[in-house]
Amino acid sequence: MKFAFLSLLLLALPGSAAARCVTAQDLATGITFKRQDGRSGTAVADGPTIKVNYAAGSKTAWEDDRQTRMGIYELTWSWTPTDEYYVGGGPGGDFSYKLSGKPPLPKPGTSWKTRISVLQTQDIGIESGPIKTRYSYDVIYSFQDTAQAKLSGCSYTILPVEATFTGSGTHFTRRWIYFPDLGFGLETRMTDHTTGQDRKLGLTALQPRG
Repeated sequence: MKFAFLSLLLLALPGSAAARCVTAQDLATGITFKRQDGRSGTAVADGPTIKVNYAAGSKTAWEDDRQTRMGIYELTWSWTPTDEYYVGGGPGGDFSYKLSGKPPLPKPGTSWKTRISVLQTQDIGIESGPIKTRYSYDVIYSFQDTAQAKLSGCSYTILPVEATFTGSGTHFTRRWIYFPDLGFGLETRMTDHTTGQDRKLGLTALQPRG
């Protein structure tokens, strides 16, 4: 099944003819990207995981660092929000995620159902120390058909991924673009079905770092 929202996920920018395209080997030193909200980010391999910073170079208090598998399945998240960045959870903090089962490699036309256990830690400045909260989500990841997209003057094979999270009083959807030839994905949309908030975060640039 193809999503009608695919056109919103990638916004091609005109690129230089001399621009070097990203390869899977570039993850070792890192890649940079930009999203539809105008912010920049980085992704770099860290052993078997990938560190993604969606707030690289931010001059505000906003922080968004994630330790992931394949850029899609998050293991940890350190987040300090700004007023417009709020979806599917409390107001910032440090999050640790445990997935039930082994996360699969994205494969077109398949899906994966899991349960994610969350430990959220928030330091709100009280004498007793940080507040720790535990909860869980039921999640279904759907892997869509591959397509071709152009970013920073380069053509890439992409595979859209959508995950629906449901929990006590919570229902939200997250979307990523996964690059099968590069071995990582990046978040492109967050929709909170409870509040109606919808953040479109389509990629607008992708380059090797440095």
